[in-house]
Amino acid sequence: MTTYSDPVQQRRTVLVAVLNNADDLRHVAAEGWYRIPQRTAPPRVGADYLAFYQTGAFGDAPEAQSITYYAATRRYRLLTRRELLPDEANHPRADDFYFRIEVGPLQRLAAPIPSATLRRITFIHSTFERLTSAGDVRDLFIPTEEDPFHRLWDALKANRLRPLKNRLVDEQPVDITLRARGGNLGIVCAEPPAGNTQERRPRAERWELLWLPIRRIDSDLDGCLRQIGASLITLGGSVLNQPQPVQE
Repeated sequence: MTTYSDPVQQRRTVLVAVLNNADDLRHVAAEGWYRIPQRTAPPRVGADYLAFYQTGAFGDAPEAQSITYYAATRRYRLLTRRELLPDEANHPRADDFYFRIEVGPLQRLAAPIPSATLRRITFIHSTFERLTSAGDVRDLFIPTEEDPFHRLWDALKANRLRPLKNRLVDEQPVDITLRARGGNLGIVCAEPPAGNTQERRPRAERWELLWLPIRRIDSDLDGCLRQIGASLITLGGSVLNQPQPVQE
């Protein structure tokens, strides 16, 4: 059972995703996965939880135009629409790539979060604390100037680096990618697994992953930038990022 008062739990990250048809709800509830088109994905797809906003397409159902359910994320993959939905192999976007996010069982919020005024909602990055205390969907938004991720992104650009969004290293979602002469530095804005702060993965292109907890970005942005700089030096120094295809 989730403990809402746990301070560590309250800092967990949440991505609010949109459900606008019963089939997508069925995929989440019965099959345990949700899809996001890569081309229209938010800058960050990685999160500890997905929360689901059900649009007005659910009609008179009490869950319409509100967030009632959430689920823990388990695994990320990048697949074509044809691989995700083989019964729709002739769909015009069959060859487009999608993030397939596998999730645990749906959990119901103690109180659904309605959208009193917002009707067109896309993705919202939030926290578990906001998810469990919000009285309206508007309460889930984190002001850009208060969001550690955006502060880090802007600081990297101010230091003449060109961050890239939305990458997967194996099945690990990477929030920010920086290209270096010797490979790629992937920055994950989250607590590191098993206490490790960096991890290298054997791939065709060399990747080095750097975990920066949100609370550390918030309290020691300069220190985070120094650590990023040291990692880039280890990788041979940064390079200017050229436009990349959506799927390499």
